[in-house]
Amino acid sequence: MNFLCSKCGSCCRNAGKMGGAQYGLPIKEDGSCGYLVDNECSIYNKRPIVCDVKRLGEKIVNSGSKLTLKNWYIYNSKLCNKMIDEDGLDEAYKIDINEYN
Repeated sequence: MNFLCSKCGSCCRNAGKMGGAQYGLPIKEDGSCGYLVDNECSIYNKRPIVCDVKRLGEKIVNSGSKLTLKNWYIYNSKLCNKMIDEDGLDEAYKIDINEYN
């Protein structure tokens, strides 16, 4: 199972609000991640674990958490959908949580 990222870029544009600096992300004046270039991550293949829902979820699950990877994905998808609404993005970017079933 994979995380159903819609590639809207909302998480990257809101990195400052989400505390990205405490994880070593460079934050631009507008609050977006410094690695965001033309709505894409310029270091995607080498991005930190905090930016990788799957890797971070696997680490949490494997640490003995009662959280399942599926529930981690659903939780993050809900956060994504909230940011999509707050950013006023097209509804087409929203993640259909039912697809995890």
